Amino acid sequence: MILQNYIFKNILLTSINVTIILLSMVWLIQSLRQIDLIIENGASLFDFIYISLLPAPLWVMMIIPMSTLFSVLLIFNKFTNDYETLMFKLSGASIFQIMKPIILVCILNFLIVTLINFYVIPKSYGEYKSKQFELRNNISHIFLREGVFNDLQKGLTILIDKRTSKFDLEGIFIYDTRNNEKEIDIFAKNGKISLTSSGPVFQLSNGSRRETMKNGEILNELSFKNYIINISKKQSDPKFRWLDANEKSIFQLLDEDNMNSKVEAHFRLAYPLLTFTLPLLAITGFLTFRNLNKNLINIISISLIISFIIQILLVSARSFTINNPGIWFIFYLVPTIPILLSLLLPFIQSKVSLKKNFIKNNV
Repeated sequence: MILQNYIFKNILLTSINVTIILLSMVWLIQSLRQIDLIIENGASLFDFIYISLLPAPLWVMMIIPMSTLFSVLLIFNKFTNDYETLMFKLSGASIFQIMKPIILVCILNFLIVTLINFYVIPKSYGEYKSKQFELRNNISHIFLREGVFNDLQKGLTILIDKRTSKFDLEGIFIYDTRNNEKEIDIFAKNGKISLTSSGPVFQLSNGSRRETMKNGEILNELSFKNYIINISKKQSDPKFRWLDANEKSIFQLLDEDNMNSKVEAHFRLAYPLLTFTLPLLAITGFLTFRNLNKNLINIISISLIISFIIQILLVSARSFTINNPGIWFIFYLVPTIPILLSLLLPFIQSKVSLKKNFIKNNV
C-alpha cells in the first residue's frame, strides 16, 4: 500500500507539472495568433488575456493524456536510475501492483477530461467565439484619419475630408473590392458609423454609387439620399451566428441530422479513453521490455511513437467516418485495443516467467 501511494503521488504531481508546462507553451503560441485583436480591432490588454484563455479547457483536454504519458516515462526513468524498480522487485511487487496506482491516475484523468468535454468546452469555447465576434465587429476601434486612405479591412478603403465627431464624417469616398468580380466606388457628402444587428455600417447621405466590372465595364451608376454599406468582417447577425462544433454539447451534436456533427460527437466521446491508452502503453512497454533488458531510450522512443500514431489514427478517423458512417465504432476501437493489449501483455509475461521458473526448478 505504501509503495502504491508513493507511485501514485509521484505520477500525479509530475502529471500536473507537465500539464501546466505544456498548457503554458500552447497558450503562448495560440495567444500570438490573437495579437490582431489588439492591432486591428483596438482590444484592451484585459480583453486580449481573457479571450486567449477561453480556449484553455479544449487544450487541457488534448494535453492531459500526453502529460500523463510523459509523467509515467519520467517517473519510471527516475525509478530505474535510482534503482527503485529493483527495490520494487525485491519487495515482491508484481507488475499489476505497480500498474494499480497508474490506473487510478488514469481514472481520475478520465473523469476530469470527460467533465471538461461534456460541459466546460461548449460554454468556454462558445464564449470565446462570441467575444471574438464582438471584438471584430466593435465600431469603437474604427478611428479614421482625415485626408488619407484608411484600410478598414482587405478590399475596403475609405477616404474622408473631415470628422465632425467620433462617428460623424464629411466628404467621404469608399473603394470596395471585397467582391472579386467587381469594384464599387461610393461618394457621399455626409456619413455616420453605427452598429446594427448585422455589424458595423456606414450610413451615408447625399452621394453617388458606381459599380464597375474588373475589365472597366460600368454595370450601374446611381445617386442616393441615403445609403448603407456593411463594413463588418463577418456578414452575419451576431445573435444568430453559425455555431462551431466545439460550442455544442455532445447531446446537441448527437441530436443533429448532420453527419459531421455525429462524427464530432463520437470523437469527443472516444477521446477521454486516451487517458488510459497512452499511460498504460507507456508503463507496459517500460516494465515488460525493461525486464527483457531492452535499451531505455528505445523503450521511451517506441512508447512515444506508438502514442502519436494512436492519436493520429483517432483524428484521421474523423474524415474517414464521414464518408463511411456505418463504421463509427472505429473511434472506440483505436484507443480500446491498446488498453486491452497493455493489460494482457503483463499477464502473458508473468505466465511465461512462471513457466520458465517451473522448468528451471524441475530440471
